[in-house]
Amino acid sequence: MNALKLLVFVVLLLLSNKVICTEESRDIDEDNSCLERMRKVFAPEGFKDLTQMFLNTGKGPNQLGNYDACDADGLDYVVLIFETVYYENPILRLGICSPKECNSEEHFESLSQFLLDKVKPFIPYNRVNTRFVIPREEAAKPMATGGIIFCAVTGVIILFWFIGMLISYTNIGDNSNIRSRKVEERKTKWALAFHSFNPIINLQKLFTISSGGDKSLSVLNGVRVMSIIWVILGHSFSFLGMAATTNDQSASALYDSDLFSIVPGGYYAVDTFFFLSGFLTFALLIYKIYPKRGIGIYDTFLVYFHRYYRLIFPLVFVQFLVMYVMEHLGSGPLYKVSWGWRTKLCFQNPWSNFLFIANFYPWKMADSCLGWLWYLMCDMQFFIMSPPLIILYCKNRRIGKLLVVSLITISMLINGILTLVWDLSMDWKSSKKTNVGDLMYNKPWSRMGAYFVGAMFGISYFELSCREKYQELSRSFSNKCYLVLKNSRVISLVVCCFGIGLTSLYVFPLAAYTRYCRDLEETNCWPLSLSFFHNLTSRPFFVAGVGLIIAPTFVGRLRVIRGFLGAESFAILARLNYVVYLIQSVVLAQLVNNVRASIYVDTISQIFFTIGAIAVSFIVAIPLTLICEVPFMNLEKYILFPKKPSKNPSSNLELPCSHPTPPNTDTTADSKTLLLSKTS
Repeated sequence: MNALKLLVFVVLLLLSNKVICTEESRDIDEDNSCLERMRKVFAPEGFKDLTQMFLNTGKGPNQLGNYDACDADGLDYVVLIFETVYYENPILRLGICSPKECNSEEHFESLSQFLLDKVKPFIPYNRVNTRFVIPREEAAKPMATGGIIFCAVTGVIILFWFIGMLISYTNIGDNSNIRSRKVEERKTKWALAFHSFNPIINLQKLFTISSGGDKSLSVLNGVRVMSIIWVILGHSFSFLGMAATTNDQSASALYDSDLFSIVPGGYYAVDTFFFLSGFLTFALLIYKIYPKRGIGIYDTFLVYFHRYYRLIFPLVFVQFLVMYVMEHLGSGPLYKVSWGWRTKLCFQNPWSNFLFIANFYPWKMADSCLGWLWYLMCDMQFFIMSPPLIILYCKNRRIGKLLVVSLITISMLINGILTLVWDLSMDWKSSKKTNVGDLMYNKPWSRMGAYFVGAMFGISYFELSCREKYQELSRSFSNKCYLVLKNSRVISLVVCCFGIGLTSLYVFPLAAYTRYCRDLEETNCWPLSLSFFHNLTSRPFFVAGVGLIIAPTFVGRLRVIRGFLGAESFAILARLNYVVYLIQSVVLAQLVNNVRASIYVDTISQIFFTIGAIAVSFIVAIPLTLICEVPFMNLEKYILFPKKPSKNPSSNLELPCSHPTPPNTDTTADSKTLLLSKTS
């Protein structure tokens, strides 16, 4: 093996020597400094440099050599990167330790072309290019003006932390006319604005679980946290393909292990988020709107405003963090280059995420800024559709339900028809060599089935919890089903087991497909009938299975599941979910980009990599939540839409009927401020 590495290295040197000895190179390098240095390297007195170059140069594809050791006098480290022409994302890398006098793209042109010709047959891309990078020169580039502004704004927010603590724990900003223990009544407006940033109080609220109340919906906390962990698990394998791994062939054995079976199921974890979002949006808004059977234009505007306001600040913060700062927070042979191609698209379309249209413009997901944010785009678009449907339900329950079911059916039919037209596989590969993934994966018509299945469960939960206040609800079909579950432990267990079986029906075949069809290019290796059935039913049926698992817990059944998913630890972690979703891919990219040498991947290392990514994502989400999420939610509560004090506490804004206290599972909406209306 060592002899083979030595042979590869000698070939690299000979090719480099050939380049620098050509007439073209002499024209480029007028003082012949590169030629002279290479002659010294090959001479007996250059044995030390030759040894250094051999030890610190990669010996094959994705071999980075030793970046840190190649920093001796007269030597420098360069990287040849093989990238796709259109997206410019690296697919292969080779680290080379060479004389500084020879570190120019012209000197490595012949070597680049030679290696490109050798690797093209083994790369499943039609157009591949090479790029020459000197990492230390890239690392020396200063931070852009946008990064300086971002750091300054972050510094101002942290300054507000200290001012907020000073105001919260002193008499500064007190209203002399009011004596109250409630800070929102005791402090003036400007003092409340700074109090909103107090990190100690915000952190206490973040980790405090309120006691009392019915905890029926607390199971959603566990579902949310398990889903985000599932997302990170799936992404950890995706980002693994972007790393400089030395054992690409043997690493494929990971996909054949039994542990891998659960990984492709992360494909449905986002559909679970849509299910939860539809559930909470419909349940909570119906609670507000049903008593009056509708809301006014102003209140409708507040609903949309709160949703946008709730989402935008963390989104803007994370996007600007990635665009301007992340490339300066690490080092390594590929660090700045890797962040460069990831952020290039953000500078081309920086505003589409802020308008929540990035799943339409740009049309291709690979062209979008922070591609994993397509979920937020779809979720916002579904939310925009929700209030009119909820108002229709409040006016006529049958018509409202019929419209929701119609949207589920339309989504299923679209997925089924596109599968038949393009002969689509389970992962949107087409036997017609046509890339239709961007027509299916991140578009609302493909995903809305899961959201509106959640909406139907949210409607059923409203009817369950308000059946005593509104007698017409007690006769609904959903309440009859809940009554059966409540009266029979066996039926509740059967329904739960059926839900588990339904979700497994879609998870494990997807894993099998990934195993047996992963090496095929754009094609469908399964029968069209099977692909049609899967694509027609998978998303709504999978989340329906999730709903069946947790539905018996709403009537007090399945205490084990209720106790596990409703644990207080999940309630705390669920409050971080939104920021965790935003930052988890950034954390994975940081871990992958910051490696200083090639990595060897096996099952154990991948397990620890995934666990580390999950832990770091939640840890990093805590300070980010205190910087860009909680303070602005407080500003809305204290400054933009403060509650009016009431002489009679019972006349404060309340939900229209006695129901279980909604947990902090808010998929992007807080139950107390979701609708700032004059309902009471």
